[in-house]
Amino acid sequence: MITAKFGGTSLADAAHFQMVRDILALNPERRFVVVSAPGKRSGEDTKITDLLYRCHREAREGGDVAAAFRPVEERFREIVAGLGLELDLTEEFHATLWAMERGAGQAFCASRGEYFSGRIMAALLGLPFIDPAQCVFFDEHGQFDGDAAQASLSAKLRELPGAVMPGFYGGMPDGAVATFSRGGSDISGAILARASGSAVYENWTDVSGVLAADPRVVPSAAPIGTMTYTEVRELAYLGATVLHEDAIYPAKMAGIPIHICNTMDPQAPGTWIVANSQEPAGAITGLAGRRGYSAIQVEKERSNSEVGYCRRILSCLERNGVPFEHLATGIGSVSLVAPTELLDRHRDTLLEDIRASVHPDSLQILDGLAMIAVVGRGMAGRPQVASRLFSAVGDAGVNVRLIDQGTKELNIVLGVDETDYQNAMNTIFQAFFPQA
Repeated sequence: MITAKFGGTSLADAAHFQMVRDILALNPERRFVVVSAPGKRSGEDTKITDLLYRCHREAREGGDVAAAFRPVEERFREIVAGLGLELDLTEEFHATLWAMERGAGQAFCASRGEYFSGRIMAALLGLPFIDPAQCVFFDEHGQFDGDAAQASLSAKLRELPGAVMPGFYGGMPDGAVATFSRGGSDISGAILARASGSAVYENWTDVSGVLAADPRVVPSAAPIGTMTYTEVRELAYLGATVLHEDAIYPAKMAGIPIHICNTMDPQAPGTWIVANSQEPAGAITGLAGRRGYSAIQVEKERSNSEVGYCRRILSCLERNGVPFEHLATGIGSVSLVAPTELLDRHRDTLLEDIRASVHPDSLQILDGLAMIAVVGRGMAGRPQVASRLFSAVGDAGVNVRLIDQGTKELNIVLGVDETDYQNAMNTIFQAFFPQA
């Protein structure tokens, strides 16, 4: 039994819906289907979800919600007509617009893309429709309640030969709609795969698997054949966006392999994501990176003997709502790396707070950093990996500003100047994938 999730690019128009139907027909074990909202039909097009966020914005600002919703309705009517379905969504369109005009929340507005996509797909396949607002639960704080969702969905699915469920959203205890973060339909797919007891979770998108690097930065990057749950999470958090990083947990809990597939090329082998790969591991599996980071550098003599010193610094970040992603320490120095965009909102108050809390000798923020994660299960216990990595970036004239390595030796994270980012990515890639 297989759960298949299809992303927005796989559902852009009626022709893509038909492609999905054909893919599902190739294997009768693809019994449970999760759908996203329709994506762009061309480079100039707008995603349905973005149109729905615009509807909410118009309602909040007292604008013309009906005019903002019209292209959403027209798009779905066009898909229904293109598929030749006898499906009349008029009453549901009117109910959605009525709710928006009366102040429906942002989550409800955004979720309607997946909702209507699911209604159409269920009609096309002749399968029952499951509304996740009634069985994918969030708690009163808006956090996903995995145990409650697992129990509810499992009970519902036991009675069904197959089903279609929209992704991205669920329900709060008071009946309101809640959503995952953007790209959250991946999470919904993993939740349904676990609840249905599926043997495989297929995630269908517009690329033939997880690439070893971002092709916009490293054009020669090729798909990875097999990787582990942990490896894909390490790559996902720094920009490998084929799969939402939070989709890994439900599949990992149930030991369900994830297969990344290409809707436009169903025969492509794609990428398998598993608990433990039996394939021989290369020196590294892949690399990912992102610009837009800053390092908060705090220096103070003898701070290493000052009990609670780091805790007080971290408390300053907590009070100012600034998350950090990396922490590097030395004798008398602490550097914390955070996204510049989030840091900028509290820069002055954060610096004042740190000065008052730990009285540093020196305090500064270094902007213009890019972070690069080199990831691979084959790195553990191989000292030559680090040697090859640093020799390559050194020979390329890249100045490494920060180094962070996890205790499991699964990754090495480098902080470099943004101006060196593309050079560093390509240099590292060629050092480990010279035949690409």
